[in-house]
Amino acid sequence: MARKDYGDVEPAQEEKRLVKGLRYSNKQLLDANEELRRAIQAKSEFMAGMSHELRTPLNVVIGFAQLLLDEVPGKINEEQRQSLNDILNSGKRLLELINNILEWSEIELDKV
Repeated sequence: MARKDYGDVEPAQEEKRLVKGLRYSNKQLLDANEELRRAIQAKSEFMAGMSHELRTPLNVVIGFAQLLLDEVPGKINEEQRQSLNDILNSGKRLLELINNILEWSEIELDKV
């Protein structure tokens, strides 16, 4: 087997240089992985908070609109009924969009 020519560098010195380079690269990868783990954790916590912060008030709006439509507090006229239906439908659509965004984010987190 032919010996590689390293010029003036001894094979042992070249091996030490390569090992040092590998250790440095491994340290960089470990640091990057830890940073990624922290970012994923922060995103997960943010999404959990957003889930609560967005869904809770929206569910209240939807619930009260439904109560008013059901005339629990009293009779409503046709114009009020139409406006309440618009509120209810818009609230449900917004809740659906929020749920889709949060679901997509959870899927993305699971991929990592």
